[in-house]
Amino acid sequence: MIRDFVSYETVTAFVVIRRKDVKEYNGRVFISFEFGDSSGRIAGVWWEPERFAIEEIEEGTVVKVRGEVGVYRDRPQLKVIRLRPAKPEEYNLADILPHSRFSLDELKANILSLTGKVENGHIRELMDSFWNDEPFMAEYLRATAGKLWHHSYIGGLAEHSINVTNICLDLSRHYDFIERDFLIFGGLFHDMGKIYQYRITSYIDYTDEGRLIGHINAADHLIARRAEEIDSFPSSLLMKLRHLILAHHGQVEYASPVVPQIPEAFLLYYADEIDSKMGAITRIRDKSGGHGWSDYVNLLNRHLYFGEKKK
Repeated sequence: MIRDFVSYETVTAFVVIRRKDVKEYNGRVFISFEFGDSSGRIAGVWWEPERFAIEEIEEGTVVKVRGEVGVYRDRPQLKVIRLRPAKPEEYNLADILPHSRFSLDELKANILSLTGKVENGHIRELMDSFWNDEPFMAEYLRATAGKLWHHSYIGGLAEHSINVTNICLDLSRHYDFIERDFLIFGGLFHDMGKIYQYRITSYIDYTDEGRLIGHINAADHLIARRAEEIDSFPSSLLMKLRHLILAHHGQVEYASPVVPQIPEAFLLYYADEIDSKMGAITRIRDKSGGHGWSDYVNLLNRHLYFGEKKK
């Protein structure tokens, strides 16, 4: 696994090509890579590539690679000695793609348990229309919540949504005017559009719909369409539920079509911020070995400190 690579050792591993750039230097063609597996990513370079690698190997291909682990610009780099496409029977996809620490059955049980707490019949019917749609439920449970930043693994969307819902409910206990049904709906569906924003093959990447439309607009459209199929669904209730989805990024400059304007939308926004940040921090902490200082985190504009190594 990439996390086990040791500098200046020669390794053989099964990895996916996340990025491939054919370049030229001093009249010589070489290939710059980014490799990945379920444990992490590493840059790669093949100074004297075979022609098939230049012309045929594509991003997303799982390969068997042999190379020497080095350091380039203070970051690990794999200098490729040999590389070929991997045979399906040679690797386990679970080793290539990261997964939630919870099983899909555990995630589903938590989702249905939270849904069971909803008292408003219209909201419950709308939620059940999604969960009873087996293809949708399967995609929801498998989906990622991100490409790289937070909960970027199979099951990440469901895990993140459950966390956000529970944080919302914990916060709501301090305010007796909060509609808890709104929080359960918003928590479980705020990122639902990420089913369509990312595709999962041998790695995670954006879909065309994800880039051109975005997960917020995709979720809003699907929720509005489902509600139209329910007899006498109150328009004022649907407006508030849609507002939760449309406002959950909190600020227009963060791609939120509107800003939070009902109390439940504020709680949802801050709960989402908490869990997305802590999800990313957990990933960075694991990468740092659980102690010491992290590398500089551009999206947070700081280093992170995780304390001294425990004896």
